[in-house]
Amino acid sequence: MYDDEVLKAREDELIENLNYFLRNYDRLITIGFRKSELDAEIRLLESELKKMSKRF
Repeated sequence: MYDDEVLKAREDELIENLNYFLRNYDRLITIGFRKSELDAEIRLLESELKKMSKRF
């Protein structure tokens, strides 16, 4: 049961981070984040979520 709780918490964290970057994408670029770094981070989060979904 503990492993399921940990995986669910990690999934929630990934989704929260992905949503943050997607909602604030333009603002983050405006304040100095590099577009390529944001795009890479978004792809990484999406990739991790896809891997997690295959486990279930």
